[in-house]
Amino acid sequence: MLNNIQIKVTLPELAEDTSGAVEFMNGKGAHVSSVEYDSRKVKKGSLFVAVEGFSSDGHIFVQTAVDNGAVAICVARDRIKDFAHLKYRGIDILAADDTRTALSKLSAAFYDYPSRSMMVIGVTGTNGKTSITYMLEAIMKRYRRNPGVIGTINYRWGGREYPAPNTTPESRDLQEILYRMKRDGVNTVIMEVSSHALELRRADDIDFDAVVFTNLTRDHLDFHHDFESYFNAKKRLFHLLESSFKKGRCGVINADDPYGREIYLIRNQYSYPITSFGIDCEAAYMPELRSTHNTIHGLRYMLERPDAGIEVKLNLLGKFQLYNSLAAVAVSRQMGVPYKAILRGLADLETVPGRFDVLKTGKGFVVIVDYAHTVDALEKLLKSVNELEHRRIFTVFGCGGDRDRTKRPLMGKVAEENSDMVIVTSDNPRTEDPEQIISEIAEGLTKENHEIIPDREKAICHAVQRAREGDIVVIAGKGHEDYQIIGKEKKHFDDKETAARCL
Repeated sequence: MLNNIQIKVTLPELAEDTSGAVEFMNGKGAHVSSVEYDSRKVKKGSLFVAVEGFSSDGHIFVQTAVDNGAVAICVARDRIKDFAHLKYRGIDILAADDTRTALSKLSAAFYDYPSRSMMVIGVTGTNGKTSITYMLEAIMKRYRRNPGVIGTINYRWGGREYPAPNTTPESRDLQEILYRMKRDGVNTVIMEVSSHALELRRADDIDFDAVVFTNLTRDHLDFHHDFESYFNAKKRLFHLLESSFKKGRCGVINADDPYGREIYLIRNQYSYPITSFGIDCEAAYMPELRSTHNTIHGLRYMLERPDAGIEVKLNLLGKFQLYNSLAAVAVSRQMGVPYKAILRGLADLETVPGRFDVLKTGKGFVVIVDYAHTVDALEKLLKSVNELEHRRIFTVFGCGGDRDRTKRPLMGKVAEENSDMVIVTSDNPRTEDPEQIISEIAEGLTKENHEIIPDREKAICHAVQRAREGDIVVIAGKGHEDYQIIGKEKKHFDDKETAARCL
């Protein structure tokens, strides 16, 4: 991603900057021009870090990295003997107890800790992360800050956008992006921090100013295995904020979420304040519920706390955006942003790609495309749709393959209970049999108001062609994604584009 940037650091300097996580074992103290964990990206002058992953072991690729020009390697301490012979080829060797931690610390040191000179806001939770980052981006622009965003949809700053292979990049790539942002004049970074990233130590060497916890619902149990592990991964973000060098730090939690309340109950363990937002439970930031209006034209409400009578207007649809906007208001205020900039920023935001994204058909009904792919997200989406004036609701959805299987029947149940007609189809089946995924969803279906159409394009067209004036067609699961993964092949597929074509 970097162009024409020359960085050279001596290996002993890098090792010394890692606070003991990495030890310089032997060598001449080479000058390093890049830090890499992918042997294919190694070039002359690189330091290769052999990261031990879940599906592969970076130590297997040490020889390839050396052949590609690496002048130094970082390996696990208990594997040094396997690579001792490389010192005779002039290769410097570093050792670490945990090479994943080493990669993060070496990368941060190599790029000279870019997060320390920018405001950094991290957002974690199962749902709402992307919408909150878009809201904060709009608010910071109104506050005359120069924001950059790292998230699920893309990485963007200064009018440029880059595709996002991961919600939160690997630590080395993340530090590179932050370095580039800083170089380009970004002074505020807003980033989604996924549970995978927290578990895999990708964000460990970022100095955060503020963190937000949205909620915790069933998801990613294929990776974390149990709910407690999933929660502990999310909670790590608050520990990272504790270790930040920044002054004026703060945490923000959703008081209506039981896991948010758990964090709030232990707030005295942290040296920074933690504030709350919510609708049903007592919180520092709350709306006046009677003032809430959710229509096809947008959402508006009045604040009740902490400053009663302030009106918030959003072009975004869906009552769940009430939570997201409260989170954005809370963290902005904690960071010293005045209400004037907050309200204007929220009003500026026209849409969040793939989040309650409305396609007006000109035929008397609308199509709503949304990324909802968890039980909680789908339920909140459909409850918000039910609050809109409508005749019937058609819901098209599926579940991704090679992911948490336990949520499939639960999503079927939620879809059935909140729709007039459900059409179950494929999402991204990946290497699983689409028919098997659908059969597991169908275990949660007990009514007669559903059809099964495995081909996603045919399913969308079927729903759109059945819709009449006053109906709402909801297409859930993929949102902003413009691809479908079948087997190991990724092919172009866009729900909104497909719906428009079916019209």
